[in-house]
Amino acid sequence: MTTKKTTARSATPVDAAVAAGKETMEKMTKLTQETGQKNFDQAVTVAKENMEKASAAAFKGYDQYATYSQANYDAITKSFGIMTKGFEDVSKAWFTYTQTSVDAGVDFSKKVMGAKSVNEIVEMQSDFAKSSFDSFVAESTKLSEMSVKTANEAIEPIKARVDETVVSISKVAA
Repeated sequence: MTTKKTTARSATPVDAAVAAGKETMEKMTKLTQETGQKNFDQAVTVAKENMEKASAAAFKGYDQYATYSQANYDAITKSFGIMTKGFEDVSKAWFTYTQTSVDAGVDFSKKVMGAKSVNEIVEMQSDFAKSSFDSFVAESTKLSEMSVKTANEAIEPIKARVDETVVSISKVAA
């Protein structure tokens, strides 16, 4: 009995399975790469479109923010302008009252110097005190009214901005 040695191996079922598996893996890898590249390209395109949309929305939001900020700044500037003018008017009125009071005091002093009796001085003092008090009450009332008017006028631009903002937020929330 002679045994024959073969130098070439014959394909065994395991070798055939390994070769078929290798071929399948190569095909799957190739398909995955092709499909993956296609999917990757689609993903990049979608990401790019989404970034463009997000950027547009962000800039739109920024524009809205800038518009609101400018309107708020304008309202505050207008409010401070009204307040400044009002305080200027109140200061002028106060200065005028003070000047009038000083002049009245000087006139009273001159009258007292010309008085002929203590009773006359007491009577003049009583009249001067009454007129000074009445003048002070009238001027205080006037200055209070001016201050309240100034405060109400100064708050209007800010109140209008708050009202407008509330309406805008209500529309967005609805």
